[in-house]
Amino acid sequence: MELPDNTLEISPRSGGHETATASVLNGETYVESTGVSSQSFDISVRFDGDRRATWKAAALEMLGTNPALGVLPLGGSTHVGVDGYYVPSSTRRAPGFAEAREADLEATDASESLTLTLERAGTRKQHYLALVTSPGQPDPGHPFGNDTTGIVGIPADARRVRIVDSTSSPTERERPTPVETVETAHGAIDLFDATSEAIDEPIYLYDHGYDLQGDVDPTVWDSHGEGGQYDVEGSLAWGRVYSTGYVFDGEIVLENGLLRITIDEPTNADETASLDVEEYDAGADSWSTVDLPSYDADLDTDWEPADVDLTHIGQASVRAQIEFEAVAGDQEGDIYAVDVELERGHSELEVWRLSGTGEIPTDLEVLLDPIASTSIVDSSVEQGLVARAEVRR
Repeated sequence: MELPDNTLEISPRSGGHETATASVLNGETYVESTGVSSQSFDISVRFDGDRRATWKAAALEMLGTNPALGVLPLGGSTHVGVDGYYVPSSTRRAPGFAEAREADLEATDASESLTLTLERAGTRKQHYLALVTSPGQPDPGHPFGNDTTGIVGIPADARRVRIVDSTSSPTERERPTPVETVETAHGAIDLFDATSEAIDEPIYLYDHGYDLQGDVDPTVWDSHGEGGQYDVEGSLAWGRVYSTGYVFDGEIVLENGLLRITIDEPTNADETASLDVEEYDAGADSWSTVDLPSYDADLDTDWEPADVDLTHIGQASVRAQIEFEAVAGDQEGDIYAVDVELERGHSELEVWRLSGTGEIPTDLEVLLDPIASTSIVDSSVEQGLVARAEVRR
């Protein structure tokens, strides 16, 4: 997330202490005080402009309180020695003013400020980025295929990619070879098959510039009722979402630069719902609509998304449980829920049956088939940090 340079202040705090992050894995953050005085900052940001100022402030607030992210990279600072990894210890948001919504987004003025307190957790010379995998076949699985690959994605411009067998005193270390490189809307990604590496349940270690991290990660967006992701001037018109508890103002969008899934949930004001999908064409550098089967023409039951329950927003994947309702047709009134996951570098959506449920209804299966992953393997990928001292030879 880019911060506005002209409205950003960095203030040192007294009583700071050095923090050493032994590992940041599986959504948990482990921070250990070394008792050494070091950098602790208050970063104060003011967002001015139209109503998008409130969306940006909300996104930064969520970014500072998402336990799945834990440690955040800070890069591009003009202050020498400030770039590094930080643990947000507090977030204080101060809404200024925001005019009511109008048809013309740019005609609405808004101003907000937010202060993050960041405790230093180290640098790239102290930590590697780590993708932890545990490939397996969930039970129950899904009916969309029987491929057994466990693909994980790493930014193609990452350096020193290695695999090890442990985050503490590893006994095995190899240099993996990507099976493919894909071009996404946000950059290139190297794909690796975690099921075919020389190490079982490999942990991928790599280095990546602070200001490059996040560029190709999957993202959750709130469309805020804006039709396109960018306005006519090329400015971002949607708001980023980093909290699973966030209440959406517009459509829910899950996107990873290859696949974009837009879900309009029913509300009291508007009971209509929809599921729309787009895929990225690298050759044309554009998004195109994926034709999904439609009611009457292809399906005997009209299944619509009734509820989206976000369960995880991380760097390597976003996950949700989606409940569908049959609003017309042979099975009208029925409901069925599935778990879904959109991973970095994947051009398909992982769709999984829930434990204790029956088979996916036939027409719902047909509806999801064009975008569902055919692999029956879940890589269980999680991204975090691991201390270099823990994985040295």
